[in-house]
Amino acid sequence: MQEEDKPRNEDEILALCLERLRGKLPPGWDSMVLREGPAAAGLADGLLRITAPDGTQATFVLKVKISATTKAAVVAVDQMIRILAESEETNWMPLFVTGYLPPRTRELLNQRGVGWIDTTGNLRIISSSPGLFIEATGAIRDPWPDDQPLRSLRGRGSARAVRAVVDFTPPYGVRELSTTARVPAPTLSRVLELLTQEMIVERDAAGGVVDVDWEAAIRRWSKDFILRETKLNRVSSYLEPRGLDSFVRRLASSDLQYSVTGSLAASKFAPVAPTRQIALYIEKPAQAAAALDLRPAPSGGNVLLVSPFDPVVFDRTLTRDGLTIAALGQVATDLLMGPGREPAEAERLIEWMKENLRAWRS
Repeated sequence: MQEEDKPRNEDEILALCLERLRGKLPPGWDSMVLREGPAAAGLADGLLRITAPDGTQATFVLKVKISATTKAAVVAVDQMIRILAESEETNWMPLFVTGYLPPRTRELLNQRGVGWIDTTGNLRIISSSPGLFIEATGAIRDPWPDDQPLRSLRGRGSARAVRAVVDFTPPYGVRELSTTARVPAPTLSRVLELLTQEMIVERDAAGGVVDVDWEAAIRRWSKDFILRETKLNRVSSYLEPRGLDSFVRRLASSDLQYSVTGSLAASKFAPVAPTRQIALYIEKPAQAAAALDLRPAPSGGNVLLVSPFDPVVFDRTLTRDGLTIAALGQVATDLLMGPGREPAEAERLIEWMKENLRAWRS
């Protein structure tokens, strides 16, 4: 979508979203917006009535926003849920409608059992009577980002800030965490504001951090930070012809500064399957490759040497079987958006992290 296609008001938002919905309804189904009930009292923005071919109807209470932060969307939806709980219309359901819904907002609305539609085609509506389930995917990024101070977690400063939020257990203040994790306070503040708006971080009245959903922080960071994305990292592929066990022994006995990430790192805590490719952050990859006796392999290599995007990849490492392992928040992030079975390895590692917080989180 282009800037000129951006909806200008809530009526245009609703019209576009209804167009998306009607394109997904099964044959014989119909929909209509009514301005009555809670809308008449100013508590919502109308009713959406979906009619099945047999005449049975599902009624959704609409909340329409041109745009909304995750926090604002959840506050609005929670208010609707409370209103409906006190209503005589026990079968009515909330439906949130807006210009664009980021994944984090959709996740929290799903947890509340609330349907949603955005103008880009992201859509989820569920009704038990009449039986209806529609889910569709639209844009993965906001086509009309607003002027909020920070929209992305890309970049070195954001990486250090997210790693700090994941690695350290609250409560803590911004200055305290800034000093501990060596993150500039202004950068940390901007990242915390974004994570607060997305309901990943909870802060007190003074601005201190009192709670962090570290798993959600990892998942949110993984959308912007991808190990193999060359704009973020310089990744070089090499071949170890004698096998990975031989490479691991040489690496463990070397005096190089490195931190292992990816499948091998995850397997030291939550193994899924034998490791087929080793990835590690290491300074001066070309010189390290020579020291480790690796052969360049532009394709099909079994060792990936990654030039660090920031020295934070060497912070708060762990040691397993003589190897230096990157902090597990980093490892999980690197795996989540990786190829093949790496996302499954990330999920297994995250489950281990939940069960063993003291083993990796300060």
